[in-house]
Amino acid sequence: MLTGDLVRARVRGRELLPQFVDAERADLLEPVAEMVDVTAMAVDEGQTLGELEEALDACIGDHRSHKVLRGIRKLLLDRCDVEVDAPLPPVELRARVFALAREMGPLALERDDTPDHHDALHRTTASDVFARVAAELDTTAAVVSGSLYGDLKQAQVVRAWRAIEPQALLHRYNVALVQALLLKAHEVRVSLHAPSVPRLRQLLRFAKFHQLMHRVERDDDVLVLVLDGPASLLQQSTRYGLNLAGFFPAVLLQECAWSVQAEVPWTKARHVKALEITHEAGLVSHYADTGAYTAREVTWFEERWEAQAATSPWTMRPATAPIDLGGRGVILPDFTFTDGTRTAHLEIVGFWRRDWLERRIDGLVRHGPGNLVLAVSRKLAAAHGEALDDVPGEVIPFAQVVPVKDVVAALERVAR
Repeated sequence: MLTGDLVRARVRGRELLPQFVDAERADLLEPVAEMVDVTAMAVDEGQTLGELEEALDACIGDHRSHKVLRGIRKLLLDRCDVEVDAPLPPVELRARVFALAREMGPLALERDDTPDHHDALHRTTASDVFARVAAELDTTAAVVSGSLYGDLKQAQVVRAWRAIEPQALLHRYNVALVQALLLKAHEVRVSLHAPSVPRLRQLLRFAKFHQLMHRVERDDDVLVLVLDGPASLLQQSTRYGLNLAGFFPAVLLQECAWSVQAEVPWTKARHVKALEITHEAGLVSHYADTGAYTAREVTWFEERWEAQAATSPWTMRPATAPIDLGGRGVILPDFTFTDGTRTAHLEIVGFWRRDWLERRIDGLVRHGPGNLVLAVSRKLAAAHGEALDDVPGEVIPFAQVVPVKDVVAALERVAR
């Protein structure tokens, strides 16, 4: 993902306009292709991360689109897997070398043993320390010296990378521009014009997978997915911002007309600007369109439910359609349960804030079907001290795993 110093955007009045690049521009494709080749070569040759960074910097040089290429450099480095390649464990080795250096010191930068400048004081240098440690460990001074800082990032070896074609990398750059702007956004609104049920379900699954606070509103044939931004949290805002940025490529999988509107802090004074991206921007998602992701809390609950399913009168299946809240919005549960005559639903909530949760419950009480249970994570509260003990409605608190026993008891209470 791009860092703030690499973001290219201009301001027009109150609008914030990302400066996308043409993924077919020959003057960009050529240096990007060279940078891709350099990265692949670094893996083949076992170069260090520092050596790869220098090689990528050489590719950029004084190119007129240097800021774009610096962004490409960042994206390429993010795709690399590095590891420590040191014969001796660096942390333990440093402790040993530094302790011995203190014992043998003070150290000189170098010792002059030439005939005309013989060092009568026989001052100790780093080489003497390395030689003594090497003798103790039955190795060479070169191995000791080479391993000493082998765990530093730039000294780690590039072992693998997630290969990508130059044109796809430029498409990825355009998406990364928007993601960087969303990291500190306020409320984000995703408008979908007559979306299909499978695609809506897929998008809401992505929202749940990234544990985003969200609600769905309806305006005729337009569904609006409203996402709280990281600015709404008092803690964990960085993690939440990354989750929101990670969600954006899922919007690009929609087949209907769509738009994304967000309020984004801009400049050091944090003046708020309006960001709007539509399907007409031609952005390309790098997410494989293999269906909806599932949050781990949902997966864990499914596993535990299946373990007791044979003894339960309730049958569980994934929810397939949104529940209309009296024309004031919709909600898509995670699961629907039936015992043959009665039905109930379960939604598993990730990140939450007290007022958001109370609004969600109030909407369900006033306009919902009355047979929906919420399971809410204690760990993902927006602020320290927010409790679930006195929240009204059918709410099941959980730490990591939604308790099946509590869900069954709630189903019995609310099923219609």
